[in-house]
Amino acid sequence: MSRYLKKLTIRGKFLILNIVFVILLLLIFGLVFREISRSIEESTIAAEGILLGQTTNTIELFAEEAKTIADSITSQPLLYRTFNSRDPDAFLRSNEAAVYARDFFSEIDNFSRSEMIAQVRIYLAPEYGMLTDAYDFSEVFMPDSLIQGSYWHGIFAGRPLLYSQFCPRFYLTGNEIATLGDTAYIQRLTLTGNQNSDVGYIAIYFRSGYIEEILKQNNPEEGSVYYLINSRESIVASTDEELSGRYHIDYDNIPGLIGQREEYVQSVISGEKMYLAYNNIANTDWRLVSAVPVESIHARETSRILRQFGVMLVLFTAAIITQIGFSFNLSKRIVRVAGLITPGPDASLKKIPSGEGSDEIDQLIDTYNLMVERISSLIESERQTADRLKVSEVKALQSQINPHFLYNMLDMINWQAKKNNTEAVSRAVQSLSRFYRLVLSGKDILIPIRDELRHVELYMELQNMRYEDKINFIIDVPDELMDCRIPKLVLQPIVENSLLHGIFEKEVPSGTVVIMAWEEINSGTGRDDIVITVSDDGVGMSDEKLDNLKQVLSLASKGISPDAVESKDAAGSANVAVYNTQQRLALLFGPEYGLSYRHNEPEGTEAEIRIPTEK
Repeated sequence: MSRYLKKLTIRGKFLILNIVFVILLLLIFGLVFREISRSIEESTIAAEGILLGQTTNTIELFAEEAKTIADSITSQPLLYRTFNSRDPDAFLRSNEAAVYARDFFSEIDNFSRSEMIAQVRIYLAPEYGMLTDAYDFSEVFMPDSLIQGSYWHGIFAGRPLLYSQFCPRFYLTGNEIATLGDTAYIQRLTLTGNQNSDVGYIAIYFRSGYIEEILKQNNPEEGSVYYLINSRESIVASTDEELSGRYHIDYDNIPGLIGQREEYVQSVISGEKMYLAYNNIANTDWRLVSAVPVESIHARETSRILRQFGVMLVLFTAAIITQIGFSFNLSKRIVRVAGLITPGPDASLKKIPSGEGSDEIDQLIDTYNLMVERISSLIESERQTADRLKVSEVKALQSQINPHFLYNMLDMINWQAKKNNTEAVSRAVQSLSRFYRLVLSGKDILIPIRDELRHVELYMELQNMRYEDKINFIIDVPDELMDCRIPKLVLQPIVENSLLHGIFEKEVPSGTVVIMAWEEINSGTGRDDIVITVSDDGVGMSDEKLDNLKQVLSLASKGISPDAVESKDAAGSANVAVYNTQQRLALLFGPEYGLSYRHNEPEGTEAEIRIPTEK
């Protein structure tokens, strides 16, 4: 066998390999098809269970809202005062009743404008017809003679203790369906404190098809159905009238046939295998039934899998045919060309001599040479893009720092304004204006150290306004370094950390911040460096916090975001400023430059910034 394979051409080997691969693919597909189908079926049923729960919640919210609206109408002062007045007619003629009536009809109008409600009616017994007469301009109050022949009125009449009910379409009269709505919530209207003294009924009619729309929102499976059934075996609403009739289950038989609520079980209805589940709707006599044909799930998933497999098979066959065609022309010379295009010892790509012909191999050589040229061009372009990206990232980091500082300053100004300290507010606004005039005075990333120190002086001036001159600020920088350049807004966040997490953490929140600078030779690069220190006499930090801060600095130099920077607490906020500053310095000058922290003996913390000398 091995000898035979060695004698085969590359084309033949590719052909055999592809045929074997196709056969294995078919076998594997056949083996896993059933498992995939079962998995898809289980996931589909699980998804249907979630949708059933969501639909149940929506229907329950709908029912609860209907009852809340009816209770709100019942509690209206106009009804309460009229029904409990010794002289209802005199009360209805009073100014007080006019005010109550305005509020009452305004609320009814608001209810009728909702997406859920079509109309509201109050059907009154004859002895309370004075409301109908007093407000004959409105159709809200109606005599109960209009609905005494309805099915729902008969239910109320036969069950004196029944307080309310949801009414499907056939409970209503033809006039109700035509002019008001095809489903309704009806509630008895009784005198306060006397449940046996019927005044009439409050009827809330829902917009046509509203409940069906709720059911259809979460019933995507083709051939499946949701339907609501009440204790009188009436279908309240369904996503498909025909399917709800085909898969109808008697109300009392639902628990026994399906079992536990919210879980789909397999059963047979009308000779068809089904997945069935149901939920009781709270505060109603409704049950929401979901029926999903097993065959529809199998058919849909099988069709999808077969379509995908067919596409894969067509593409794979096309690839095999293409490969065979290429092998005829390339197998003899491809090895030689591959040897020519192998990278050299330094991993560089070099052009190879072009062939004299114009066949596929020669075209491949020409294409390879063109690719080498383009790669070289892309490398140079990527280098230039990386340089521009560094500048862009630094500017982005600056924009993260400036809003943080501005927020603190505006907070201080707001505090002074609340104390009506107009002079302090004026000085603070002027100082803040000068600060941002310096910040926004140019587009340069690097500015003279004297300008950066001026930024910090303005910042400290604003902070002393806020904290009543509790901070001593000392600058010890030689004049010859003042014109050297430093990244804009590097010192301010470090000084801010010295205040917030050092001095202001002391029992007596006062202290001193000192900025010093000098020039020294970098032992690693041999260049002149500027070293700037920011020290404070605050509470300092523990060894654990210092180690964590050093880790943040190390990750910032590498451009990796640590979990600590994501924190929203005080320590995490300090780490954000440290991380951003270190990353800016590393992007501009390289990872050997940037921030470092150490204990400031005998107390406090000292931050050191090292940057190359640039004038």
